Amino acid sequence: MPSPTAQDIMARSEAILSPDTDIYVAMKQLLKRKLTGAPVVDEKKVLVGMLTERDCLKVLVGGAFEGLPSGTVSDYMTSPAESIAPTANLYDIVHKFLTRSYRKFPVVDESGAVVGQVSRRDTLIALESVKDNPRLYGTGDALPQGTGVDSAMRSARARKRDD
Repeated sequence: MPSPTAQDIMARSEAILSPDTDIYVAMKQLLKRKLTGAPVVDEKKVLVGMLTERDCLKVLVGGAFEGLPSGTVSDYMTSPAESIAPTANLYDIVHKFLTRSYRKFPVVDESGAVVGQVSRRDTLIALESVKDNPRLYGTGDALPQGTGVDSAMRSARARKRDD
C-alpha cells in the first residue's frame, strides 16, 4: 500500500481568513469551529500567513498595558507560513510535524493557493489506518482482524500478559 499523501488526508472545508479581518472576528471563528489555526490568504487565495491560537494569545499581551487592543489578522499572524504540497507523503508530513511546533499546515498547490489543511490529528488518523505496517501487524496474510494501532497495542498487551 503506497503512503497516503497530503491530498488524501487533508481537510478541505476548514476556515480561511483574510489579512484585513478584525482579530476578534477571526478568534471567534477559530473558537466556534474548534480550530487551532487557519491559513490567511489574499484575494487570489494565495497563502500569506497563518493565524494560530498562539498568535491570538499575543492580543492579550498587546493589551496588557494599553487596555483592550485592536487590530487585524495581519497584525498578529505568522508570516511567512510554512506549508506542504498536496503530493507530500505521510512520512514527509510526519517529519515536518516532528521538527516544527505547528499543529497544522496549509496545503498549497503550485500557484501558492490554499487547497486544504493537514493537522496532527489528520496525520495520526492516516497513520492508524495504514494497515500493512509490518512492525505493528506482521506481514502479508497474517494481519489480524480489526487492524489498527489500537488493535495492535491491545494484542501486544494481551501477549505480554500471557507470557
